[in-house]
Amino acid sequence: MDARNNLDDKPLVSIIVPTYNYARFIGETLECLRAQTYDKWECIIVDDGSTDDTPEQVARFMEMDARFKYVQQENARQAAAKNNGLRSATGEYIQFLDADDLIEPRKFEQQVEYLERHPEIDIVYGSMRYFTTEQPAERLYWVWGDNKPWMPEISGCGKKLLAALVQQNIMVINSPLIRRSVVDGVGPFDNAAPPVEDWDYWLRCAAAGMCFQFEDLPGTLALVRWHSSSSSNDRRRMYVSMLSIREKVEEMTGDTAILSLNRERMIKDQEVLALESISHAPLKDYLREMLRAAVLSERTKHRLKWFACACAAPFLPRQRLKLLVTSSVTRPFVRSL
Repeated sequence: MDARNNLDDKPLVSIIVPTYNYARFIGETLECLRAQTYDKWECIIVDDGSTDDTPEQVARFMEMDARFKYVQQENARQAAAKNNGLRSATGEYIQFLDADDLIEPRKFEQQVEYLERHPEIDIVYGSMRYFTTEQPAERLYWVWGDNKPWMPEISGCGKKLLAALVQQNIMVINSPLIRRSVVDGVGPFDNAAPPVEDWDYWLRCAAAGMCFQFEDLPGTLALVRWHSSSSSNDRRRMYVSMLSIREKVEEMTGDTAILSLNRERMIKDQEVLALESISHAPLKDYLREMLRAAVLSERTKHRLKWFACACAAPFLPRQRLKLLVTSSVTRPFVRSL
């Protein structure tokens, strides 16, 4: 890796681990850092107001390894915890890692070397796999439906990246290694964006002209723990956050093609939110989301159908209403649920 031959010459990697009541997982997460083949790193663990024995679990690692640092804050959710960690980070490179997830042992070695050799690249990221607590050695591309890769594996800068990110998030939070200069240029995470604050951040990076590079380097997988207990309420909250971020996209670019794509995706996201709300929310909430879907729709027959279903909603059982909403006019986007 160019002329940097010893520990003092290597660039420092700052790892930020936000955690909330994940004492049962955090030991495994911190062990995967100690297993890294690249040893010049610091880890800032930001405890977001945990009420379990997280402090005791972290203390064990701090006694073993001075590279671990511990910061406590009142519960403010993960974006605020990431920002707190960034304020304490001193490294040239930044790695985010959720307290229940893992990374493979050569991630820092390989990705630091890549960025050192390619100063034109701002963010390098690699592939990912899901695993479960029950089967920790199993590596899955996808946890719903077919076990196939979902990442578009796209590289580039500017409009190409922004268009891809408007379609969907292109990577999980522990996949990239980021130059500190990116953070200095783009700023902190949006505290109002959880649970999709990472997608918001990558959108802002792309809008700022940062260059992304996908490299499937050996030993660099980002490993994401899949929790089968994830609730439908979380799904509703996710779509609410996604819609607020789509509104922000309109301030990020004046490109008409990207804005048109974002508008198309916004309509579909609102329709999915309305369907989720019919299944799981109180009447007043799903009426509100159905009316928003009607107002947002750009096709007259879709708009009229949403309005008609909203008028009928107080008088129909949820399942009957959902069948009515998901008839032929809306079937194309329902298939993706």
